[in-house]
Amino acid sequence: MESNLQLVGYRINKFDFKFHDKHKQTTQFKILPKIECRAGRNEKTLFVNLSVRINEDISSPVPFNIDVEMFGTFNILKEIDQNELAKEAMECLYPFLRASVASITANCNIPGYVLPMLQAQNAPSPNTNPNVN
Repeated sequence: MESNLQLVGYRINKFDFKFHDKHKQTTQFKILPKIECRAGRNEKTLFVNLSVRINEDISSPVPFNIDVEMFGTFNILKEIDQNELAKEAMECLYPFLRASVASITANCNIPGYVLPMLQAQNAPSPNTNPNVN
């Protein structure tokens, strides 16, 4: 598949982790990450914010809270629909986000948590801003 984007670079702007040790080891967890993608552009450059949050609430206990925000910059090689560009960018950045979450959780001496795989048709719709100054 021909790419419409070229990754210039990415960075993680925020990584918050809090372990919950109040749960019994036999607790069954159902972790439902909230993934969000926001994109904007400036002429031939696409800017993408990709984030994931895992938070505990009363109805759904989780072993930890995570809040990660990633920022990526892409050169636009071919003009296509803005939403399609954002989805392509998300597909490129998401493996880096998965690896970061897995690495941090494994380094906290708990079983590493790997975010689920995403395919473009199942990915959250990006919120796009056509022009960023």
